[in-house]
Amino acid sequence: SMSQNDATEAEPQTSKKCFGVIKQYLLVHCVFAVAATLVSAGIVNINVSTLERRFSLDSAQSAFIVISYDISFCFVTVVLTYFGATANRPRLVGIGSAIFGVGALVYSLPHFLSPIYQYGDNLPSGINNVFSAATKIVANFHVAVTCGAKNETFCGTEQHETGLSNFMYVLLFGQLLQGCGSTPLYTLGLAYIEDNVSKNSAPIYLGIANSATILGPMIGFVSGGLLLDMYVDIDKVSRDSVGITPSDPRWVGAWWVAPVAVACLCWLLVIPFFLFPKEIPGFVRANRIQSAPPKTQQFPCRRRLRLIDQDAGIKEKLRNFHTALFTLLRNPTFILLTLGGCSQLLVINGVSAFIAKVIENEFNVTASRSALLAGVVLVPAGVMGHLVGGFTVNRFKWDTPSIIKFCAAMAFVVSALSPGAILHCDPVQTTGLFVPYRDSKNGSDDTSGSLAIRLDSSCNSNCSCSQEYYAPVCGADGMTYYSGCHAGCSERDENMTFTDCQCLPSSLINSTGRTASPGSCETQCGKLPIYLFIAFLMIFFTFVSTTPALVVTLRIVPQSLKSFGLGIQWLFLRALGAIPGPFVYGGFIDSTCILWEVNECDGSLGSCWVYDSTGMAVRFMAI
Repeated sequence: SMSQNDATEAEPQTSKKCFGVIKQYLLVHCVFAVAATLVSAGIVNINVSTLERRFSLDSAQSAFIVISYDISFCFVTVVLTYFGATANRPRLVGIGSAIFGVGALVYSLPHFLSPIYQYGDNLPSGINNVFSAATKIVANFHVAVTCGAKNETFCGTEQHETGLSNFMYVLLFGQLLQGCGSTPLYTLGLAYIEDNVSKNSAPIYLGIANSATILGPMIGFVSGGLLLDMYVDIDKVSRDSVGITPSDPRWVGAWWVAPVAVACLCWLLVIPFFLFPKEIPGFVRANRIQSAPPKTQQFPCRRRLRLIDQDAGIKEKLRNFHTALFTLLRNPTFILLTLGGCSQLLVINGVSAFIAKVIENEFNVTASRSALLAGVVLVPAGVMGHLVGGFTVNRFKWDTPSIIKFCAAMAFVVSALSPGAILHCDPVQTTGLFVPYRDSKNGSDDTSGSLAIRLDSSCNSNCSCSQEYYAPVCGADGMTYYSGCHAGCSERDENMTFTDCQCLPSSLINSTGRTASPGSCETQCGKLPIYLFIAFLMIFFTFVSTTPALVVTLRIVPQSLKSFGLGIQWLFLRALGAIPGPFVYGGFIDSTCILWEVNECDGSLGSCWVYDSTGMAVRFMAI
């Protein structure tokens, strides 16, 4: 074998050619990483509340859609990294890119297979004023009769959408395919990079590769937020015929556009991936000797372990599988580092899945704005964290124990900042939910401070209002009402302003009039910038340790088990961290729901209309 000096002399001769090829691979790798995470960690997460409204899903169902990506990753990663470690890894990543493209296209299929979105209306149908074209479309779907008459809801298949929640399985299947397609990227692709760069350069290259996985969500949050301002059926109906705006809680944006575009990009990336060699001759051999563990470092079962090479048959690899697995599981540093990553990823996946929804509900902003804020402010913190972590390890040339101590220190800083997550704004004062009706016999005397969840009152008792559709209006008295019907409004003029609203104070008759405008009343709250700043710091210090932890993992496993080691580590990270994360957060968020959508035909619950922002903030901080 070559000595250390021989390896050092051989490196300059191959470095130019090697770095040229590896930089080209790094570029294509990063493009795929951006495309994949743009959908899986960006678009999918900001679409949570949108898909809940569009297909009548609750938070638990939407969380299951999110984590199905990680479930398929777990099933594929062990087999792929063990048997694919000696194959042409760039080509396997290319095949994964093709599969991911198919998954992204399947994820968007529900839009093309489902009927045109019907957002409902909660006005008395006896209004004699002229309705807009959009209102006429709505009236064909849901009709509420005038005050004093019996409310009639049509539950026929042509009048009431049913079975939309079944599209959850199509979304689920698309996520499963995306998980399978991205598995080679995070395991074989990173190992291929590490094998073809020097030990000192590895943290920088891995930091850049990891940064791409954060840049993708940033682009996803920003572009997804802009797309959510476009109406979901923009390809089927005219925008002028839509009678609601993005500020309306019933609004559903164009959630399906980005996955279609990403699918096309992933299919194009297959070509360059197939052009890269299996390995770069000369430099790989030198790098293996350079990064070989010192003689004092012992690996359990090392003597009984045969190197995994391209000449080994399937039967021989199967015989060595348990030995390779126990080699990793009996390495205490590997296990403890993996368990630490599990707790970290549980929070990362849970927060990334619901952070836009939390901002939307805790700070009373639209879904598109919350997505933009999450993308523009929070995601760059992750990119900076990855880069700073990689450059820090490279700058100080730390040994493995020093890197682990650095990771622990960063985790402590994040924990110290976590109480900042309790910041939130007061909820919109909706009459019947947070405050009682002024003329309500029971509500006016309620001094207990508890939530007054009672939408009916003497002022709207003859209106037969429906709870199925949440269409808040802002009254001239500065209070928000569940809908124009619940405000007792009997008319609406050409400007879409509700008039003659019986639930508003009679003192307004001679001033502004008893009117109401569509949408919730605006609230003044200056806590959002502080919240985003604290969240920025937490995410930054979280991701600062990610690349150093990856460097440690690749240093503490045998050379022949690098890909397999990453696969086993990702298996635990997904199974114990990424998968339960959205379920934990989704379950806690659902527990703060104050008012659910109620289907008038069968009484089933749909998505949540209103949350308790205080309870949501407390639970978010506690996790």
